[in-house]
Amino acid sequence: MDKWPTEIQRMARRDDSRRAMSLLELTVVVSILGLLSVAAISRYGSSTLATGGAEGFARRLSLSLVHARRSTISTGDNHYLQLATSGSQVTSFSLFQRAGGGDVQVDQTYTVPVDVTVTSAATTLEFDFEGSALAGYSISIAGPTRSWNVSVVALTGAVRVTETTP
Repeated sequence: MDKWPTEIQRMARRDDSRRAMSLLELTVVVSILGLLSVAAISRYGSSTLATGGAEGFARRLSLSLVHARRSTISTGDNHYLQLATSGSQVTSFSLFQRAGGGDVQVDQTYTVPVDVTVTSAATTLEFDFEGSALAGYSISIAGPTRSWNVSVVALTGAVRVTETTP
């Protein structure tokens, strides 16, 4: 009878002493994750990754527009997104605040990812102290397989993102 409790205690002690993974186990796990990653990239291809980049850029642009609108309302100073272009394509954008001593960059500059095409008729997307946009704005973002439109309503300053893939 006394043999079973001591055997269980010995097994429990063995489990307590082995708390870390061995190098071999870690290598196997990393190898399996690597194989799964290679399989996913070959299955979905780089165009899927670029499409994800386009969608992420559309979301980043819309969040920056919402940030500009909210900052305008809270400070009373106009805020705007300045789009940098090369030819007819947008290459980057930055958020600025109009101030008495000159315009001040509020946030970092965001660049357009590779394989993403961004077009806009306006290069300055500005909001007034009430949160209204100074004009109606529309920005088109296209990835390899999908595209989006970010629009700003002039009267309310509302920002909308819609997928426009046919």
